[in-house]
Amino acid sequence: MPDNKYDLFSPTFKANPFPIYAHMRIEDPIHAHSAPNGATIWYITRYADVVNVLKDDEHFCKNPANARGIDAQQHHKQPSAMQRLINENMLFSDPPHHTRLRALVNQAFTPRRIAKLDERIQVICNQLIDAAVLHKQMDVIAAYALPLPVMVICELLGIPAADQAEVSDWSQAIIAPGSKNLTYRQRKHNLRAFTDYLQTMFAARRIQPEDDLVTALVQAEEADDRLNEAELSSMVALLLVTGHETTVNLIGNGVLAFLQNPDQLAIVRDNPDLWATAVEEMLRFDGPVETSTTRWVRKNIQIEGHILKRGDIVRVVLSSANRDESQFSCPTKFDIQREDNKHLAFGLGIHYCLGAPLARLEGRIALPALFNRFPNLQLAEPASRLNWRSGVLFRGLKQLPVSFK
Repeated sequence: MPDNKYDLFSPTFKANPFPIYAHMRIEDPIHAHSAPNGATIWYITRYADVVNVLKDDEHFCKNPANARGIDAQQHHKQPSAMQRLINENMLFSDPPHHTRLRALVNQAFTPRRIAKLDERIQVICNQLIDAAVLHKQMDVIAAYALPLPVMVICELLGIPAADQAEVSDWSQAIIAPGSKNLTYRQRKHNLRAFTDYLQTMFAARRIQPEDDLVTALVQAEEADDRLNEAELSSMVALLLVTGHETTVNLIGNGVLAFLQNPDQLAIVRDNPDLWATAVEEMLRFDGPVETSTTRWVRKNIQIEGHILKRGDIVRVVLSSANRDESQFSCPTKFDIQREDNKHLAFGLGIHYCLGAPLARLEGRIALPALFNRFPNLQLAEPASRLNWRSGVLFRGLKQLPVSFK
């Protein structure tokens, strides 16, 4: 029977969830939690089990309709415009629909396109740091970790600088409503404004293509197939949100990890070539995503004596898997020279994060830029007083005040 013996949502837990996850891995690795509506949510915390779930598309699905019976699907009401905007993308779809969308998007979101951003990311980092210099202090989140990836993903998509703040606000309010105190009417207004903006942009790119990701998405074609209007809008919304959410937390959590482990910062300063492996350790040690997005049980399955039934909800806890003692030596230690670091920060399987190369690139540029410019960077208040964002999906700080000479 589901129980709620672990407080998985309190500020105290969010500040340091790792001891609880360590206990769950030993005593309760397949934990049944009761949702407010009575549904069962299974929290999977061991590395091996997390890997198995992420790779098992036969028993687990991302589209809840595929976890319902045929009759339930037939009587399910048509999705609203808001639901279509959120869900008509790869993140919430299963094969064969997912396979089709991924093939089309892969044509636009290429490694070559990401690699070309190297110099531009460096310029943005320097501009943001220059703006902070005069104040002798800064909130790393608000002044650096957030504006950097927002500017990068908006420029990548082709959204003009004058529109970036408003477009980002629209998408955030729609996709992550908990981050905004909005009424349903305000959300509907944002939905209309956002979709109208995007449809106007799509039409303009069809007439006059540009060297941007929106043009590439509009032009992407696979076996005489293209993304439709709803899919285009949903994909851009997904890229806007996930294109900066992971990087914000990667940078914020990474800066905190280094400030709390000055010996590791000294090592990477003496050996700049280690920044690539340092970013991988940042992703493992305190990654930007705490649990993967929701999965549903498509077919009954037994895991370690527990029966997960069709329609149950599953959350695989990436933050727990990345500190599993059976997979990582000394997992609670922040070690930028760690070898064989097969972390799961970006997931695994067919839903592996599309934006992982971009997040890694931004991390490899943003962290050294900040620490090289401010060799005396330090926390402006004790780490115990820092506030972490609520919710089960992302793991990140609300603010990270620092000072420097």
